[in-house]
Amino acid sequence: MITAVNRRNENILYLLGWILIIGFIVLDVMRTRSYTSADLLTPRVISRLSKGLLPCIILFIFNNYLLIPRLLLRNRQALYLWAALGAIIATWLLQGALHQPPANCVKPPEFMRGHMRPMFIVPRFLDFIFDLLTVGINLAIALMFQRYNTRLEVERKLKAAAETRLTYLQAQINPHFYMNMLNNIHGMIEIDPDRAQEMVLDMSRLMRYVLYDCRHQRVSLGAELDFLNNYLGVMRIRYPQDKVSIRTEFPDREAAMTIEVPPLIFLVYIENAFKHGISYKHVSFVDISLQLQAGRLLFRCRNSVPPDAKNQKPGIGLQNAQQRLHLIYGDNYTLETEESADTYNVTLSLPDHENKDSDNR
Repeated sequence: MITAVNRRNENILYLLGWILIIGFIVLDVMRTRSYTSADLLTPRVISRLSKGLLPCIILFIFNNYLLIPRLLLRNRQALYLWAALGAIIATWLLQGALHQPPANCVKPPEFMRGHMRPMFIVPRFLDFIFDLLTVGINLAIALMFQRYNTRLEVERKLKAAAETRLTYLQAQINPHFYMNMLNNIHGMIEIDPDRAQEMVLDMSRLMRYVLYDCRHQRVSLGAELDFLNNYLGVMRIRYPQDKVSIRTEFPDREAAMTIEVPPLIFLVYIENAFKHGISYKHVSFVDISLQLQAGRLLFRCRNSVPPDAKNQKPGIGLQNAQQRLHLIYGDNYTLETEESADTYNVTLSLPDHENKDSDNR
């Protein structure tokens, strides 16, 4: 796949190559006519020169539009080399048939005739050099752009595969979120039906964000924090305040609106904290903080581990979240987890390169 820009650049290089070859030929003609009494360059000479370029032009068209695409670019290198060599020899023979030494060529002095090679050998040798230059420059430019286009195509396929995989992972997050929310509402129905109704309304607002705003690859950090606050509000309704402590520390919303992040990038870790860290039998807590530090986002989520809880094992949600981070940020993020007898900590550091005011965008 060759883009319009690449085709234009390729044509420019071909034009420069032709200018170089024509310049060599003109200089050779002027050198040859310097042995005569005629002017170095006349309209008649230019006309004859234009006709003399015809074999080179035919050779270029044959090589560029037939041999290279049908042989070389189809991995038939040996056949291409033989075909190109045959085309060069055929063009050289055609040039020999068209070549006529000047009739008024000045012969060298008698004492130099034994020391000089025949004059007709030099133009024939230069014709062969010009033919080689025509094919060589054409081949070099074609291979350069073919390699460049191949690299672009590979990068395009890799990017498409990564985006497809990222979309798949993000699509898995949404059902996981719905499942947890429905479990929360189901648990609240048995305890407080009125609050369960309020949670249904809150869930509708959360679903609106998930269904519409999360379709974009990036959302503002301010919108993401609004979503997290609404989600945590639902959790505060579900759990009794005398048993469960939920503390948050988020940056100023106005500052957060200038930063963009992947949607729902923090939700999985918060959901995991409530799933494994809350107990109705024991005092529990979930502490969440997000700080802006020197061009990076520092997210921390800390939750209690009830005595009767089993060791937290990474589920599909956490695995998908980590794969998603790797696809988006590559190696430019850090994710650390630390577990003790009574606490579980997640620390996530992301680059703040999605700032809308940055010059790098």
